[in-house]
Amino acid sequence: MKKIRIILTLLLFVVLLAHAGCMNSETAGRGGIAGIVTDSYGNPLSGVRVAAPEASTLSDIYGKWLLESLPAQTTELTVSRENYQTQTRAVDVISGETVDNVTFALVSDGDIFDVQVSSITSTSASVIFYTRQKAKGYVKYGRSAMLEDSTFSDTDAIFTHQYSLTGLVPASTYRLKCVATDEAGRNIESSLITFNTAYTLRPEAPTGLMLSKVANSNIVKIDWDSDTAADFAGFKVYRAESAQGPFTLAGSVNQNSYSDNSVTPGVKYYYRITRLAGSGEESSPSAVESFLMPGVMTQNAVWRAQNSPYQLTGDLTVVPGASLVIDKGVTINVSRGNQWDSESADDLIELRVQGTLLIQGTADQPVVMTSSSGAPAAGDWQGIIFDVASDLGASLIKGLHLSLAECGLDGLSGLPQVTASSFISCRVAGIKCAAARSDLLIEKLTIDSCTSGMLIRENNVNVTITDNKVIRSVYGIVCRDNKYAAVERNQISFSGVSGLDVGNTGVTSIVRYNTVGWGSTGTGLICRGRDEIRRNTLHANIGLEIRDTAQAVIRSNLMLVDKSRNGIGVLYTGAVPYNIATASNTVTIQNNAVWNVTSLASKYANSDGTVLAASADLSFTQASGPALEGGDPFAEFPKLSYSYVPSSGSPLKGMGYDFETVGAENVPD
Repeated sequence: MKKIRIILTLLLFVVLLAHAGCMNSETAGRGGIAGIVTDSYGNPLSGVRVAAPEASTLSDIYGKWLLESLPAQTTELTVSRENYQTQTRAVDVISGETVDNVTFALVSDGDIFDVQVSSITSTSASVIFYTRQKAKGYVKYGRSAMLEDSTFSDTDAIFTHQYSLTGLVPASTYRLKCVATDEAGRNIESSLITFNTAYTLRPEAPTGLMLSKVANSNIVKIDWDSDTAADFAGFKVYRAESAQGPFTLAGSVNQNSYSDNSVTPGVKYYYRITRLAGSGEESSPSAVESFLMPGVMTQNAVWRAQNSPYQLTGDLTVVPGASLVIDKGVTINVSRGNQWDSESADDLIELRVQGTLLIQGTADQPVVMTSSSGAPAAGDWQGIIFDVASDLGASLIKGLHLSLAECGLDGLSGLPQVTASSFISCRVAGIKCAAARSDLLIEKLTIDSCTSGMLIRENNVNVTITDNKVIRSVYGIVCRDNKYAAVERNQISFSGVSGLDVGNTGVTSIVRYNTVGWGSTGTGLICRGRDEIRRNTLHANIGLEIRDTAQAVIRSNLMLVDKSRNGIGVLYTGAVPYNIATASNTVTIQNNAVWNVTSLASKYANSDGTVLAASADLSFTQASGPALEGGDPFAEFPKLSYSYVPSSGSPLKGMGYDFETVGAENVPD
């Protein structure tokens, strides 16, 4: 019995060994394949059918798939999904292993296909590709993964796209991608393609281009670095008036320098250099450098956004009969000090207009003029000067953002219409004008951090200053000694000495609906001449100051002066106290309101400390005074968001002269 058990055990062991051998024999003859499926942008694709002759599967939400138990042989995989181009690939199945990382990138039916690179030489190549839908295409290419160069884009949507790549470096590996935007607005790209340019004895391109102006001349000097040793036959200098070209031959030289004397002031020029080998082979072009020629403009010029920025390194004068047009989106960087034609580097650069200047910025694409100094400061450059001969009627300043000048706009004999512009950090003034030849209109400007916002004086014409904002200026708006002025709906905040300084003596001028406040500390309004001061809101330490030269009518103004700081509503500062019976220049003060000082001597103060004569003063009975929407106007930290609009039911309504509202803002119904 014992022998029988031993025999049965041996037979069972043999059977198990045989079965294990069979299983090992099957595994050794088969293997697997695994991978991932993406679209042409690298995004995983799910639901893609991956099929071999013996098995198939679908990719999961991560694009991953696995085929198992395939014969150990070369098998063809077919990958397909609706709306994508089917792909096939032969893969070697290895016995007993799984081949990993087999990746498919499926191209959409509407994507780019059949990309061909042909006619490859040492310096050029041709590229053609097709799109299934009409599209505008171009090619990105370069020797690095950054693809630093590109062709021009198609002007129309087409199916067949052809391009020439020129200026390539010999014996180099290039990478390219074909890019297109179809009529539905979809951006599509091809996969990365590489090709090699042929070897040649072509020289390397020159480097280190430096452009400068020969002093007191209209000559651009170009210097560069390049080897002039073996196999050297010279340099070619190419010039264009646009970064995109076309570049034309300006000259040929045998040294590392060239002087271009066929240039015109006011025009921006672009230069590139090539090196010639003894065999006649021309190098690829150098990097492009540009130069805006300063000097005296005798021909018309247009500065366009596609050639921006413009670097002004010296004075530019637009002579009579010539015009400079600056399109929207242009930036002009001005150097600190004239670099070429001045005895001193501290001679500030100016744009002087004797002809026509037309600045055409918009809210979204302003024209920007500013300092290019490494440590920019107010007064880095002179500003724009309109000379006595300038064509003011044909000129226009619109959508200009100017900063860091001595004086933003300086009209020696008037200014053109100035609108929708800003002037920031000007050392003397944002706007300055005297002796104007024609009426002035200055509107919708923002002036910030200038010593004087506007200096408009001694113009024997009609002056209109309206809807402007002046912020953080020592003197806000100075409008004096003009024939006639209308100063209306301006907002002055954080002024120092004065917000408004008016005194126009020709005829009675209008100063109304202006607001001085938001942290202004000195005098809200100084009156010197025959001005009608009406319906202004003046929030300052002294609301309104009257000089002895004034022959003013002061009505329906709201003065907000803080009694805790010894504020004064209306102050007469003549050498002799004002007496209506004896004064040669009479002043009418009617229907004004002063808050929150309470004594008459603080509301209306004469030069000797007595009470200044005023009639129909509006007194406030309630603690809220004029009841402004912004609340307490005497808060310690004023904000530009403070509202001087009266609340509904404010006592200011109908209490002014001729039953008008007191102050610059209307009371809501």
